[in-house]
Amino acid sequence: MQSSNLFNIIKGGKKSYFRSIKNKVICLDFAIVVPLFILFCILMMYALRENNYNLNYSKLELLEEKCTNIGNRNTEVVKITNGLYLDSDINRILSKKQLLSGYEYIEAEDEIQSKMLELTEMFPDRQYQLMLLCNSGNSYFQSSLQFSKDELNYDDISSENWFHEMEENDKIYFLPKYRSEALQELFQDDTLFAVRTVRNLNSGRPIGVMIVAIAENIWGNDILNRTDSDENTMVIDEYRKIIFSSDEELYGTDVENNSYYEQIKKYSKGFFLGNVNGEYCHIRFADIEDTGWKMISYDPYKSGWSFYTILILVLGIGMLIAIVVIVFYNCNFISRRMKRLNKNILEVSKGNLKARVQDDYETEFQEICMNFNTMLDHIENLMRQLEKEEEEKHSLEIQALQAQINPHFFHNTLVTIRFMIQMEQYQDADRAILAFSKLLRKSFANSHRIIPLKEEVSMVEEYLELMLLRYPEGFQWNITIGEDVKNLGILKNVLQPLVENSISHGFNMKQGTGHIKIRAYRFHDTLIIEVEDDGVGVDLEKINDCIQKQQKLKDRNQLSSIGLSNIQMRIVRNFGKEYGLTVAVNPSGGVTFTMRLPLVNLGEE
Repeated sequence: MQSSNLFNIIKGGKKSYFRSIKNKVICLDFAIVVPLFILFCILMMYALRENNYNLNYSKLELLEEKCTNIGNRNTEVVKITNGLYLDSDINRILSKKQLLSGYEYIEAEDEIQSKMLELTEMFPDRQYQLMLLCNSGNSYFQSSLQFSKDELNYDDISSENWFHEMEENDKIYFLPKYRSEALQELFQDDTLFAVRTVRNLNSGRPIGVMIVAIAENIWGNDILNRTDSDENTMVIDEYRKIIFSSDEELYGTDVENNSYYEQIKKYSKGFFLGNVNGEYCHIRFADIEDTGWKMISYDPYKSGWSFYTILILVLGIGMLIAIVVIVFYNCNFISRRMKRLNKNILEVSKGNLKARVQDDYETEFQEICMNFNTMLDHIENLMRQLEKEEEEKHSLEIQALQAQINPHFFHNTLVTIRFMIQMEQYQDADRAILAFSKLLRKSFANSHRIIPLKEEVSMVEEYLELMLLRYPEGFQWNITIGEDVKNLGILKNVLQPLVENSISHGFNMKQGTGHIKIRAYRFHDTLIIEVEDDGVGVDLEKINDCIQKQQKLKDRNQLSSIGLSNIQMRIVRNFGKEYGLTVAVNPSGGVTFTMRLPLVNLGEE
């Protein structure tokens, strides 16, 4: 019995452990991905290091051997030049300062030709061509070149840029054909030249230059001696110019001054991976001795289909498939649960606060679900409380604003009647009391805060009649109301304060009769009401400040300002900030109040 309980506890613990998404992902990653990744890395590192290093190292040794062969060939050139340079008879002929002609030139040319033939026969398998150009103007060419003595002279080459570099030392100067325009005209095929300054053996005076033309089939074959058909070879000089290339497209071009070239320039030999002519390649390089040139071999980057490569490929594909399966499983696993949770959230975003999330999720999601449901409960309670508070607040604000206008109006009316009694105008006072009672009856007959425009205008007319008793001949009025707006809704008691402002402030200091114009018309989807007077004007800055900031002035004697602020606040509270009052000075010198209201059909209030 006890063992059964223990088994159930262990089983329950495992079930609880694997309900966690994090634990599932960790187990799968450690069980599949990590062993495969470690094995893949070990095999890949071993195979690539072994294959690439051995291959590049063996090819670098072959490249160095080619450079050695070229160095040996250069030794042959040194022997030839030394043979001419150190021959006293030849040196004596070359040291002559006058230009030879006739029999004297023929005799000198025969002796030099004999010596040239003797030297070149030392290397019968080579195609060396010799030239001697003296600063005296005499030129001697090996007979196999079939050049006349006038085709090339010392002055033709001494003016070229490379000549001054060659003069700085007595060593052999290896010259690519592209650097000499004079030699390009004489040699059409690709040729390399070995140039050396010739001096008088006694005085050391420069007497000319010796040029050895080396055909491509001599030095080019040394470079092209290869076994790999995919491998290309090129030679670059110290000016980054490619002076030989097995790829004809690269011949004569410049090597880009990039990080790869800096590496080649910095070291005497080595290999690395880089781009050649837009292709990723294995690159190997080595110095050619005594020339300042670099020989470079390269072949496209590829790995052989060896046992290790196939094994790495299989393991890599297996690891990729495993990772894809794991990722898709985890994504789908989480996505299904997130979609369910998102569905509940969408319902809440649409206003359904009754939506709740079920608790049949994994451990991580259960806490989210519980917090989400608790949050909805709080929001629902707060919404109910907020709605109740807003309703009470709105009702109190409307009542307070509505009540504010009535004492204002009562005060001014009673002051007017009191003035009449003081002036013993009893009949006018009686008429005023009668008019005031009619106005009160109309004001309290309709308890709605929004009434038809024609009723509001009727109350304004009663007010004007009442005020005319106080100011006989003081003002006149004109009311123009469009037929299409008479039955539209308007807030109660919003026109009377505007009319009162014109009478009390506009006409108080005016000489003569004042005029009030009231217009109401429809403009698009807005009701426009204008109250215009030709009085003495008002302090626009104070009035605008009162309207825009919706302030209640502390000075209780400025009752008209209180009325304007009251009107603006009531309009904004009921219809929004896009509606309200504006005030401006009109051409007559008075002011015009403009009221913008929405089109309110009382049937839809």
